[in-house]
Amino acid sequence: MAMALTAGFFASCSTEGVWEPYDTTSEPTYSFEQKASNYVLTPVDTVRQIVVKVFRNNTNGNVTLPLNVSLSHSILTIDTTDAVFVDGKDFAELVIDVDFENIALGTKYTANIAFVVDSLNYFPHNASITGNSSTSISLQVEYNWQSIGKALYTEDLVTTFFSLQNLTYEVEAEQAIENPNIIRLVDPYGAAYPYNAPGDYDTSKKHYMLFNCEDPEGVYIDGYHASGMNWGYGEFTFASMAYYYMAKGNSFEDVKAGGYCGTLDEDLCITFPAGTILISMAEYQNGGLYQSNRSGLFKVDLSTTTIAE
Repeated sequence: MAMALTAGFFASCSTEGVWEPYDTTSEPTYSFEQKASNYVLTPVDTVRQIVVKVFRNNTNGNVTLPLNVSLSHSILTIDTTDAVFVDGKDFAELVIDVDFENIALGTKYTANIAFVVDSLNYFPHNASITGNSSTSISLQVEYNWQSIGKALYTEDLVTTFFSLQNLTYEVEAEQAIENPNIIRLVDPYGAAYPYNAPGDYDTSKKHYMLFNCEDPEGVYIDGYHASGMNWGYGEFTFASMAYYYMAKGNSFEDVKAGGYCGTLDEDLCITFPAGTILISMAEYQNGGLYQSNRSGLFKVDLSTTTIAE
């Protein structure tokens, strides 16, 4: 079924939003409805449009406000970069069109929209911004997943911050049905992690670590992955240096040639060179990223799963 998503309200998929209120004063004020909207869909959903709303605190007159618009990919298009308010209405709508037929599974597409201000951060419209001066939108179509059983996971990430043994333990593994070269671990830092105690990890949802193994000699952890684990310094987050550099615009070929990728060997073990996986704790040093896997012992042994069959 074709759908149009309203940035702010959508019940048929997983969404997360951040709202900030805007007030009503005598001075004209403007605000985006949401600070952030995140949509995670399934392959059976069909999305054609995302609707973004901008509000004002009155309904007087026709007003056009220029906006800065940044779209991450040509999958997303927008026909105007203005918020156009019509006399009698307190909101304007912008429509982002989605080329859903050409969307790539597992890829996150983003749109960032903001009011135009000058170099002194002045909003030159005899008005002010109250609430959200910008909005960010992300859209991702998830793979369908199937369990492949238990993998053996050797931990060498948390050891960056804590003097712990490099334990090997069982973790549930899943494989993308649409792309069998995409593998993920389910809650590797939840109850399965032997050093965890109840309360150390989030049980409200699943947390994943996803591996792109399309090139066995160029494996990388795809994305920044929140672990759900917090030992008092904020949530642990992980990423591979390969993904970090690709997100900054470097090509996969250059990242692979630089030695930042891992491998999936004939024994079905994923390993990475020492120091090529990044870790952060949200409340430690402003969530800065640190090199981990310093001993080079990080390993995901898939030989114990049905992928070996």
